[in-house]
Amino acid sequence: MRWVTSLELTEGGLRVHWTGGGEPGVYPWLWLRDHGHEPATLHPATLQRQLFTGAVPDGIRGTAAMLAADGRSLGIVWSTGEESHFPLAFLWRFRAPAPAVTPRVSQRIHWDAATLAGQLPRVPHDQVMADDDGLERWLAAVEVYGFALVEGVPVTPEATAALARRIGYLRETIFGAFWDFTADLAKADTAYTNLELRPHTDGTYALDAPGLQLFHCLQVAGRGGESILVDGFRIADELRSADREAYETLSTVEVTGQYIGDGAHLMATRPVFRHEHGRLVQVTFNNYDRAPFRLPDADMRAFYRALRALEALANDPRLQWRHPLRPGEVLLFDNWRVLHGRAAYQGERRLCGCYLNREDFESRLRLLRQRREA
Repeated sequence: MRWVTSLELTEGGLRVHWTGGGEPGVYPWLWLRDHGHEPATLHPATLQRQLFTGAVPDGIRGTAAMLAADGRSLGIVWSTGEESHFPLAFLWRFRAPAPAVTPRVSQRIHWDAATLAGQLPRVPHDQVMADDDGLERWLAAVEVYGFALVEGVPVTPEATAALARRIGYLRETIFGAFWDFTADLAKADTAYTNLELRPHTDGTYALDAPGLQLFHCLQVAGRGGESILVDGFRIADELRSADREAYETLSTVEVTGQYIGDGAHLMATRPVFRHEHGRLVQVTFNNYDRAPFRLPDADMRAFYRALRALEALANDPRLQWRHPLRPGEVLLFDNWRVLHGRAAYQGERRLCGCYLNREDFESRLRLLRQRREA
């Protein structure tokens, strides 16, 4: 916890001098008025802003600022006669411009097959179901690697759904909220066959693609059908390093995915590599669902060249983790990061699973960490 050595009221805002030296933080008056922690501004139960920000005078300024007796918060008297208070921890967090995000705790590992040889992320089912510590270990592993296995799961759809609900509610889509299927073409999707599925992400036709996907193989009798995972962020790393032009093409060309069938025609558009504030946040790729489009000839050639480079990496055994899912093993993976596929198979397989929203996964993990650190 940083402490304040002095406060200065300036024309533009409040200058806060922190212990340890360095540049002081300068907080604009309007920003401070908008972010007060008093009940009239921030509801104490809902933590929603109660202030009508549009009605705050543009020229508002503080006329006095003082530290609380315990040194953990400060108060401001406004030129309008109102008062606000602020925890110092809050002001320290925003001593420089910063987005409203919770800093990532875990360091992602962008893996290849060799990386996983000695550190496969897996957690026992009884630990996940027993307490929050086991659940946090599972979700944290998914955050680090993009996937994790839960072992020893009872081989029933009910137990699988209960495990998924430890994270949040199940996401309803064209496939329903929870799937229990075989290769019967019950839906207009290659997943409902026994054909090979090359690595891809799901929901390229959804405006908000499913964040997480969960699979459990309930029954298997036959040959083949290994699950295939590839770290899309590792693909991006290698492409950015070896072929910057291809990386830029896949980061800028808008690609549309579509789903046609079952009484629906879904479409959504985004680049293969989607960035926010210069940071890669989502990989979206499904060659099966790519809708027809045409660019000017030179741009189309550049896109196909980049597509070939991406496919070469996604189908490179060096980057693939292959694993025959068996009854009792549940696979959870990040659909915004990890490409998944399946080898062709002969025989019978019965799978169940579901989608979960990314914000629900992140919320659950965030709350688990806050509870542990409290």
